[in-house]
Amino acid sequence: MKSATSKVVTASDVSVVVLAIVTGVYCGMFGLRATQELNTRLDKIDSTLSPYNNVKKDRWRAYAMATVSLIVIGILLGLDVGTWVRMAQEMNISDEDTELNVQWYIPFYSLYFILTGLHINFANTAYGLARRYKRLNQMLRTSYLSAEQTYGNATNLVRVSAVKSISFKPMMPMALHASLTKLNTETLPNESATKNKSLLIRAMADNHESLGKCVRLLSRFYGIAVLFILVSCLLHLVATAYFLFLEMLNKRDNGYVWVQMLWIIFHFLRLLMVVEPCHLAAREARKTIQIVCEIERKVFEPILVEETKKFWQQLLVDDAEFSASGLCRVNRTILTSFASAIATYLVILIQFQKTNG
Repeated sequence: MKSATSKVVTASDVSVVVLAIVTGVYCGMFGLRATQELNTRLDKIDSTLSPYNNVKKDRWRAYAMATVSLIVIGILLGLDVGTWVRMAQEMNISDEDTELNVQWYIPFYSLYFILTGLHINFANTAYGLARRYKRLNQMLRTSYLSAEQTYGNATNLVRVSAVKSISFKPMMPMALHASLTKLNTETLPNESATKNKSLLIRAMADNHESLGKCVRLLSRFYGIAVLFILVSCLLHLVATAYFLFLEMLNKRDNGYVWVQMLWIIFHFLRLLMVVEPCHLAAREARKTIQIVCEIERKVFEPILVEETKKFWQQLLVDDAEFSASGLCRVNRTILTSFASAIATYLVILIQFQKTNG
């Protein structure tokens, strides 16, 4: 790290970690009310979608994500420290200086555990929203689009004969009353089922709207933290790839090269932990309007048609895309932007390195 370019890259690498953690802590402290509102909304949604919930599986996934992520970062940090100690010994640096450098780096390396924790927290929250969107879609399909719920089937239609005349016999006044009572009793179950389905689709519309508000809450109050996390992923990928190319062009220490390649994979996975849950949630939210359109084609009862149309109109204006403080949308399209930015910055840094020597 003798050149000025390497020093600038290293300083940016260190500072972006600190900034990401500071913004994460800031959002956690000042977004407490938003978190409480988010949890309240999710509890209400879970109570409606309870037949499709799998709490044990969801909890196991969250624990697995946290455990694997922390173990991986611990192994990487151990390999990194071991590589630097070995290289210091090869450069004939005294043991006291090497130990001092390692002690100074330990506080910085410990920040990676906090940064990884921020990733885990956001990824679990976004995955939770994506799962609820998916379960809502499953409930809509099961309730309205399954084979048993085909409204166009003739077996489900009620045959009503036209009444042209009524024959009333004064000597049998109870006969007319009995016939009308029988007619009302036969039509009530069908009307009750239709009313229940209209209430269900109204509840699904309310849940979908509540999930959209959860997405907007997460984007509004934690957007700054997400923005700096994305910036940290970008700068770490650029810096790590830069030092990897320098090592491959100069000394070619195999151990150092492999460690840098592992760091690149880790930072890319960090980026996916932010992008992929947001993309899945937005994709499931967009699927809902397709399901509702299909339901609208298959229902004929006026009350169901009205509720379905209201749900469809709501979905037209609903926006379930995550954003980083409104500066960029967090979905898979950002990966191509990152790839082009990394390639551009690498070319610039390597040119500066050649110029500065």
